[in-house]
This record gives sequence, structure tokens and C-alpha cells, in this order.
Amino acid sequence: MNGAPYGRWLPWNASEHGGQIDSLIDVIHWFMLILFVGWGIFFVYCLVRFRQKPGRNAAYELPKGAASKYAEVGVAIFEGFLLFGLSVPLWSRYKTAPPPPEKRMDVTAIGEQFAWNFHYPGKDGKYGRLDPTLISSSNLLGLDKDGDPAAEDDIVSPELHVPLNQDVYVRIRSKDVIHSFAIPAMRVKQDAVPGMEVPVWFKPTRSSDEFREAMAREYSLDQPTPLFNKKKAGLILMEDYPASGEPVAHKGDALVNATVEKLLAAGIKTVRAAPRATMEVVCAQLCGMNHYSMKAPLFVDTPEQFEAWKTAQSAEIEIDLE
Repeated sequence: MNGAPYGRWLPWNASEHGGQIDSLIDVIHWFMLILFVGWGIFFVYCLVRFRQKPGRNAAYELPKGAASKYAEVGVAIFEGFLLFGLSVPLWSRYKTAPPPPEKRMDVTAIGEQFAWNFHYPGKDGKYGRLDPTLISSSNLLGLDKDGDPAAEDDIVSPELHVPLNQDVYVRIRSKDVIHSFAIPAMRVKQDAVPGMEVPVWFKPTRSSDEFREAMAREYSLDQPTPLFNKKKAGLILMEDYPASGEPVAHKGDALVNATVEKLLAAGIKTVRAAPRATMEVVCAQLCGMNHYSMKAPLFVDTPEQFEAWKTAQSAEIEIDLE
């Protein structure tokens, strides 16, 4: 990582299979470049070589050239190699051989205009029943917590949290129209079709902490705090301030107005911060007027962070049940 969110004209790759997809994209683009330059040179050659001249008459018979035939056959062979030698094996490996249930983390992603919600099974490892008639502002997925005991401890979150270096199996659904579940950093994209459950899987290999370290930079606090809060919403501190003694702000604190005021009062005018969410789940299918806003933060946690997050979510559910 080089401190910018892109490399080789692509988002950073954070998945096990992403390197193979990037390599395939590279091969295709180099092939396209060679074709573009080659045919461009040939086109210019034809314009010059066969331009109109005094005394030259048009020939209406097709010329016989072995070189062009060999070039066309070579292009067709290479395109066949791209399809059957690279693309199909890659697709087959990552679309027809899901990780076994005992080695993966399961989650359901449910899209609607214009948001994603993520449904995790609770401590019992079982998904609770969903009933569309129970959907409300306080029960976004229609969990049947009264009629199905398995639903009582299920976690529903607007954020997708996944563990580092573990296979993640995502069941994709839609509540209304066709959406497209896409995570650019994971090289994952799959349509969400109403009435269907379509699975996709990936294995994260880079954590959100690693992304934050690469994206961290210095921010000046010496400006009006409302403007700062609007422009820098979603930032978190990457270290304690002050570094010695009792800090007034800690690593991981959100950089919002209240935090900024405490830092300025302590005489701190510059801080090192990074986005809290460095990756996103987006919709890659035009699904309505507010399609652009259909995104959700993705967090790749260490196993310890992931278990702590699940424990915190479960604790909130227990409080609600009481």
C-alpha cells in the first residue's frame, strides 16, 4: 500500500482471490492495447499506401494476404485462451466451490431502495424466520422474534463486519428491485434478485486497521468546527492526544465537534486521523433516483475485534428484550 486508495488504476485488493482477477484484468487490457496500437498502425498504413493518386484506378477484387489471416487467427486463439484458459477456470473456482460450513462465517445481505442491511445468526448459529408482514421501522427485515426462538438473538446491522483471514459466505437477497452487491476492495459483485437467494464468498486478507494506517494523514483543527465536522465526518484519531500524560482524546475516537473542541482547548491544532470505514459495500445496479447513496461501510476485523463487535451487538439485543 502506498498511502493512496488506488494502485494499478484499481482499488486496493483485500481478498485472497482478488490478485487473480487483477492479473486477468491486466492481461485483457494489455491485449486491448496491443490490438489498438496494431490496428491503428495498419489503418494509417492503408490510408497512406492506398490513397488516391493521379492515374491510379480502384481495384474491386479483394487482396489476398496471408499476414492478415494469420493475425486474425492469432487474435481468435488468444481470445479463446482468455475465455477458456483464464476466465472460466477462475469463475469455476470462485463460483462453484463454496467453502464448507464449518470453516466459514455466514451472513445475509439484504438490499432495498436505498440501503443494505446485514443479518447474522445469533449465538445458536441459526437464522431466525423472516416474515415480510412484520417489517417496520424498528424491524427492518421482519424478524419473527415472537414466533421463532432462533430469531431472538439474531443480529441485524447496517454495517458489514467480517473476520480477517476467514472465508465469508454472503447470502444475497433483495426486498424490492434488482440491486447488485459489490465490494470493490474484495473484487466481489453479484446481483441481488427479488425472490431469490444468491450466494457469493470471499476471504479477506487485509484488515481495516491496515487500510487506516495507509490512509492516515495530518489534519489541521485550526478552522471553524462546524465546517470541520461537515467535511471530515467519519474520521477517527490514529493515536492518543497528548501522547504523554492523561490524554484528552484517545486513538479510535471519532473526530467530531466535541473531540475537536477538547483538542483545541488542550492546545493541539494538528492531529493524525484516518477514515473509520475504509471499504464499502455498494450497489452496482441502477436501482432508482437515490442509487448513488446505496452503500454501507465494510469492516474487516481481527478475530478478536469481530468477536468483541458481536458480543456488543448481542448485549444490545438482550437489553432490548428486557
